[in-house]
Amino acid sequence: MPQLKIGLCGQEGSLKEKFYAKSKAAESCTKIAKKYTERCVNFMKKVGFTYLSQEDILNLDIPYKEIIDIVEGALAEHGRKKVEMPPKPGVHTRPMTFIHAMPAWLQEQDVCGIKWVSGYPENYKYDLPQIAGLLILNDPETGMPLSVMDCRWLTAVRTSAVTAVTAKYCAAKNASALTVIGAGVQGRFNAIMLKEVVPNLKVIYVSDIKEEARKKYAEDISTKLDIEVMPVSNIEEAIKNSDLVLTATQRLSQPIVPLSWLKPGVCCFGLEASRAWHGDAILGVDKFVTDDWEQTKYFASHGAFPDGLPTLHGELGEIVTGQKPGRESNRERIMAINIGMAIEDIAVAAKVYEKAVEKGVGTELSLMEQEALF
Repeated sequence: MPQLKIGLCGQEGSLKEKFYAKSKAAESCTKIAKKYTERCVNFMKKVGFTYLSQEDILNLDIPYKEIIDIVEGALAEHGRKKVEMPPKPGVHTRPMTFIHAMPAWLQEQDVCGIKWVSGYPENYKYDLPQIAGLLILNDPETGMPLSVMDCRWLTAVRTSAVTAVTAKYCAAKNASALTVIGAGVQGRFNAIMLKEVVPNLKVIYVSDIKEEARKKYAEDISTKLDIEVMPVSNIEEAIKNSDLVLTATQRLSQPIVPLSWLKPGVCCFGLEASRAWHGDAILGVDKFVTDDWEQTKYFASHGAFPDGLPTLHGELGEIVTGQKPGRESNRERIMAINIGMAIEDIAVAAKVYEKAVEKGVGTELSLMEQEALF
């Protein structure tokens, strides 16, 4: 800023000269201030992000095997305690519903973001999906949003990929029969992902409260996987003949699977935070596995596991990294109730964003053009 030297009256020129000098200095100061302000405003880069719709993501055609590998890598980071991920808080605006916030940072991959996801089982009445939401992927260096994307596909594939990783380490080597209870999105995706890691899978028994849903599932999945899929109404018989049992129901008022139906060597997967399983099944298996024990305890404090929490064998990340064993005998009955972790969503979302940038997929949107707010 230029210094204005004005002497005392009568010492350095006339009053007019002094006023003129003062005026010119003020004008100079104004110009400099204006340039400084413009520089401050223009110094900030325009902030934008890539919007990815469900269809954008589907068009990327990321292989299921790649999704499983990504999720296994995220679980390994969790096993090494290299993640920041608070238990997911939520609001529950109607009975049996939720809207959850799921933030996470994977330190080794250095990716972060948050998923805002809702689950409303009665949405079929409005011709809307049960699960919906958005995921924001952030730049871990600046915090700026990189992408905002649909999270319905992300949720479907990461949930089923966690089941696949669990089966990789905990299913019997000769597992060939799977029972799926619930013929919806998760029932379908879990079967597809399990086929990726259970090479001897030969038959799937599917049950659903809606007969047409059972039949449609059998038709679609048998064609996609080229294996036998049998719709059943008697779930007891199906479960007793299965090496893998997966419940992918909505929130149930009463459990449906007791311990007496589980044969030696079975591997069980509950996607409803315990609600489909009788307490004797959860407490009576040989090993209980979950993806995150703190989140499991948090869910228990909010009504899950009404008969009490089982003894934890190990977190899935600990099994993946070799800190805890997976299956150790052909007769062990193992149950996995994986609550679902934000790190899984963020890891998959980072790959989605990477692929979208490579292929030029998505819509570029502006968050702000300049820093000035007024």
